[in-house]
Amino acid sequence: MPLFTTRKSIPYDTIPHVSSHPNTVSYPTSSNPKMERIKEIFHYLTHLEWTEKVQTYCIFCDRNKFEKNIVYEDDQLLAINNRRKAGTHHWLIIPKSHRWRDIEGLTAEDAPLVQSMIALVNQLVKQNCPTVPSSNIHIGFHRGRRILFRDIYWPDIISIHHLHMHVIVEPHFWLKLFKYPPWLPLMWKSEKQVIEGLDKKLKEC
Repeated sequence: MPLFTTRKSIPYDTIPHVSSHPNTVSYPTSSNPKMERIKEIFHYLTHLEWTEKVQTYCIFCDRNKFEKNIVYEDDQLLAINNRRKAGTHHWLIIPKSHRWRDIEGLTAEDAPLVQSMIALVNQLVKQNCPTVPSSNIHIGFHRGRRILFRDIYWPDIISIHHLHMHVIVEPHFWLKLFKYPPWLPLMWKSEKQVIEGLDKKLKEC
């Protein structure tokens, strides 16, 4: 059985707003949504996990939770609409297999998987937003579990421990800056960086 975190998973990698009541997750309403969003992001960043725990449930393995949001499916991959979009379009590309927790567990032999995920991105973009320049399409992965010292890990920012790639078309500025940050390699890797890393591993074999 794969290892996961016991933290409650919020569908499709959303950032929860936690009320004053313990174990209660809600989404705030406010006359100043930008300020509320900043508060949510701050809460998210200050509640990162430093140790690995066991979870018995994965939302990406429960098709009933996202079936209405599926935009593409084949034998290997799924593409779904993210419930809370960070741009004009926001898709998650997900392997059906639960074999991979995050990109940190990928090996050189997994390069074809990532390449097939990127090929699906190109297909979705061509079908849905062919006029959007590639510079305005944000693609990549959140960083996963990495050992820092003994059984202490770099902060884990992945809310669902099942490999998935974000594809955000015309991303909202603040969300890209803080939640999907291309400027922060401890938190984010582009699809190109992941492929380059796998190619490097292959050469070292």
